[in-house]
Amino acid sequence: MKVKTLLFGAGPGAGYFIDNTRKERNFVGILDNDTHKVGRVIFDLNVYAPQALRDIDYDEIVITTQWAMAVKAQLIEEFNVPEEKVVLPVKNQLKSELPFNCEDSLLLGRKIIKGLSRLAVANKIPLVIDFGTLLGLVRDQDIIPWDDDIDFAAPQNSAEEIEFLVINFVENNPEIDWRIEKVTDSNDLATSVLLKFTSDSEDLLVFTTSISFRKEQDGKSIHLPSMGMWYAPEHHFNDFSVIQWLGEKVQVPADYQAYLTFQYGDWETPKKDIKLTDYAHLQEVSFADIKAEKRTLQTISKE
Repeated sequence: MKVKTLLFGAGPGAGYFIDNTRKERNFVGILDNDTHKVGRVIFDLNVYAPQALRDIDYDEIVITTQWAMAVKAQLIEEFNVPEEKVVLPVKNQLKSELPFNCEDSLLLGRKIIKGLSRLAVANKIPLVIDFGTLLGLVRDQDIIPWDDDIDFAAPQNSAEEIEFLVINFVENNPEIDWRIEKVTDSNDLATSVLLKFTSDSEDLLVFTTSISFRKEQDGKSIHLPSMGMWYAPEHHFNDFSVIQWLGEKVQVPADYQAYLTFQYGDWETPKKDIKLTDYAHLQEVSFADIKAEKRTLQTISKE
């Protein structure tokens, strides 16, 4: 018998989770705190406010939003959902087909890392490799096959320089149909710049390159897209190191091996099926702060 599954979070992750696990699950609906989504039908499922829980028959609630830790606390503390019914899925269940298993996508990923790094070094911009991309380059000397994006980080006060750097990269690589997006917060400060592209080829699977901005706060380097859920001791991002990778100088956080240990714990052992709870350090972000934060997405013109 299939598990009666209620999802929490009506974003893209929910759609990927449905596609990846539909053989063993019967999806009964989606919960979401966003009042603009409640009452709609998304992924062929009705979207409900969390208050509707008492009227829904379910076996489990799978959290498909990036704010998983705050949502888990909300479900347990506010709605008295038994903890054993709250599921944090492995990250790969929230993703589409893994692009870097495709040779053309892997080659393009390497080109993006090398091209953006070359421009950053030449222009003395503190753009560093971060998260799973850093892990792959250090541990495996390449992009991790089960990763699905490219991660960079930069100080928030370098946002304008980063924007021009990405535009420069796109202009130097016109053979790809690029799109540049900028995400800003409630104070109109950039939290990230996203480099995307489209492809009609089965030989080139799409992925996103994310440049996430960070700021220093109380001795920590705060990852702004996650509102500080991801963080690190500030000294890792106060300065950077330079390593050689595939013949290119690539900037990485200072004391990058210690940073990887802070982020992942035992980072030298490959782990394909990772959950949020597998990260060595996560900082709680309150539901009230998440609800109050308003993010805006805009496309940056290349002209």
